[in-house]
Amino acid sequence: MSTVETARPGDGGMDTVPYEKARTGDGGGVDAVPYETVPPGGDGVSTVLHEVARQVERTPGALAAADPGSEITYGRLAARAGAVARVLRDRGVRPGDVVGVALPRSAEYVAVIMGLWQAGAVFLPLDPSLPPERLRFQREQAGMSLLLDSLPPTEGAEGAGDTGEPLTGDVRPEQCAYVMFTSGSTGRPKAVRVSHASLHNCVRAVAELLAPGPADRYAANQTFSFDISLLEMFVPLSHGGATLVTSEALQADPGRLVGWLEEHGVTVVHATPTAWRALLPHLTPGREALRAVCGGEVLTARLAAELARHAGRVWNFYGPTEVTVWCTAGLVDAAEPDPLPVGRPLDGYRVVVLDDDGARVPDGEQGEIHVGGRGVALGYGGAPELTAERFVDHPEHGRLYRTGDLGRLRPDGQLRFDGRRDRQVQLRGYRIELGEIESVAQEHPLVELAAAHIVDDALLLFAQGDVTPRALRKHLAAHLPSYMIPARIDVRGAFPLTPTKKIDRVALLASANR
Repeated sequence: MSTVETARPGDGGMDTVPYEKARTGDGGGVDAVPYETVPPGGDGVSTVLHEVARQVERTPGALAAADPGSEITYGRLAARAGAVARVLRDRGVRPGDVVGVALPRSAEYVAVIMGLWQAGAVFLPLDPSLPPERLRFQREQAGMSLLLDSLPPTEGAEGAGDTGEPLTGDVRPEQCAYVMFTSGSTGRPKAVRVSHASLHNCVRAVAELLAPGPADRYAANQTFSFDISLLEMFVPLSHGGATLVTSEALQADPGRLVGWLEEHGVTVVHATPTAWRALLPHLTPGREALRAVCGGEVLTARLAAELARHAGRVWNFYGPTEVTVWCTAGLVDAAEPDPLPVGRPLDGYRVVVLDDDGARVPDGEQGEIHVGGRGVALGYGGAPELTAERFVDHPEHGRLYRTGDLGRLRPDGQLRFDGRRDRQVQLRGYRIELGEIESVAQEHPLVELAAAHIVDDALLLFAQGDVTPRALRKHLAAHLPSYMIPARIDVRGAFPLTPTKKIDRVALLASANR
């Protein structure tokens, strides 16, 4: 465990501005479905930790989490979490402090997250595979005060209740639960701050659809620095099921991965369409108990039909990080042609599609997707102006997050996703701002201009200057994660320009295809 002292910027807050002062772009909008506010803690349960605590009381000896080398029961999970909370308090962690976690994948990781929350801390996942410079930025932007880079000691934590305090500890619904980073168009990632209330709302809403139970086994296969991993862990744990944490070795071998999951009775798998394509050849057809969840990229009708042959149900989910993982979902009809819808709003969410003036448009017309309700994040850490720009007060619909995504309401009431209105793209399940890649490339002293594009599902970077592709690739690798490194770098002496002296991207792409 390491201590790191950094500045502590503001939490991004709840600052909003009237919608008409934050308009950009074009498009129209509609109400997706009637919306009802979900009161927090209506049944006395107000956070994910409260949900898990109920399961600890009911079935302390049941399996809660497993990885290829270990298994943890609910009672042991709670005890390990309590030990982590005790260590953090001894190290001076106070409620609201941000604690970074840079640990290998394991079932113990689940206990670490719960222990952070029990101590009232904010969870900041740090991917050790990222470049040091990017990790440094994330630590500083999130205001991290402590780094966990080794498992805290858990001696004596073999049974529930050893800490003498409830698992729910110091956690409160309004507190920030975690910080997740998304790609930023300014060349800097955005630190999204999400409350316990928002996370609990999403976990509860997704559970209503997937109906988890004690016999369910969820695959925890996503990188912990992506918010979907929290659903993979806490949807099953909130209903007595188990989460199966895959290892890096299993993730590198789709055949071994599927074999391990099926051997352990996996019933729910979340994956991007790209990941599903890699898993499909190894899946056993006709597994009615399997629920396949798709999200993060556009799901095609062809892939949906293939998944339907292997799973009892196929779900298509949609949602940016800023609205707490997912905000819409729908069962997929395997016979439906493209483009497939992304379903209807989850319980507790409001989804509206608005024009540039914040007004609704007729059904079937395109506009920008806005999301409201209990899933909307607190804002961006250390970026109050950006928070105010993207989290807006609408005179009719209240506080909304402006997604920058285009969509429309279909005649059957389902939402259709039509792509980005800016230059953010989806590539192999990752949301990437092309402008961030360009910005980092242009930080190289020998690069004058840079232009990034997706061509045939591959990332292509054009660079103008006196740099070699190899040198530029090395520079990018030092500042960007591997999924943002271009498959091809094309260096040239000059870019074609439009009459207004902007990069002529059409001509640039055309020249690349000659």
